[in-house]
Amino acid sequence: MQLLDNLVFWQWFIHVWVVIFVVGGLAGIAVGAGLIMNSARTLAFFNTINRWTSLRGAAKPFEVPRDTTRIVRKYMRVLAGIFVVGGAYSLYALVGQFNAEAIIFSLKLNKMHPLISSLILDGARWILIAGNLVAVAVGIMMAFFPAKVIAVEGRGGRWFSDEAIMEKGDKMHTPIDTWVTASPRAAGWIIAFGSVVVVVSAAFMLLSQR
Repeated sequence: MQLLDNLVFWQWFIHVWVVIFVVGGLAGIAVGAGLIMNSARTLAFFNTINRWTSLRGAAKPFEVPRDTTRIVRKYMRVLAGIFVVGGAYSLYALVGQFNAEAIIFSLKLNKMHPLISSLILDGARWILIAGNLVAVAVGIMMAFFPAKVIAVEGRGGRWFSDEAIMEKGDKMHTPIDTWVTASPRAAGWIIAFGSVVVVVSAAFMLLSQR
C-alpha cells in the first residue's frame, strides 16, 4: 500500500505508459503511411502475420469425460472416513483453534485497513466452515446411505460439454480487416491521423513531466 501512495512511483508509471503510447502511435503512423503509399504490399505483409489460432484443439483434452464412479463405489467407506475425519478436524481447527491475528500477520493482511482484512478473513473462514460441514455430511451419507449417494450422483453427475459454445466464439470476425482491405487509403489516413494525435498528446505529457 505504501507503494501506491508514493508520488515517484506514479510519475514513473505514467512515464512508462506515455512512452508506450508514443511507440504505439509511431507504429500506427508507419502503418497508415504504408496503406497510403503502398497499399498492396502493406496488406500482403499483414496477411502473412494475421493468423488465427484456434483454442478448440488445445481444449479438446478437457472435453473428454473421465468416469470415476467405479473407483468411488469401490472405496466408498474409505472415502467416507476421509471426508468425516478430515472435515471434523478442519472444523475443530476453524472453530476452536482459529487465531485471526496470527493469520493476518502471516498473510500480511495487516497492511490493509483492519475492517477490510477482517471481512476477508471472516468470509474465507465461514466459507471453509460451510464446505467442511458439507464434507462431513457427505461422508456420513456415503458410510450409512450409499444407495442414496449413488442415486444423487446418477442424477447430478451429467457431462456438459462447452464445445458448442466454443465453436461460436472460435469463428473469425474481421469486419475491420474487410473494410481496410476494401478502402486501404482511407483507412491509412484515419490510422495515421489518429496516431499523430496520440503521439502529439503523449509527447506533450512527456515534456510536461520534465
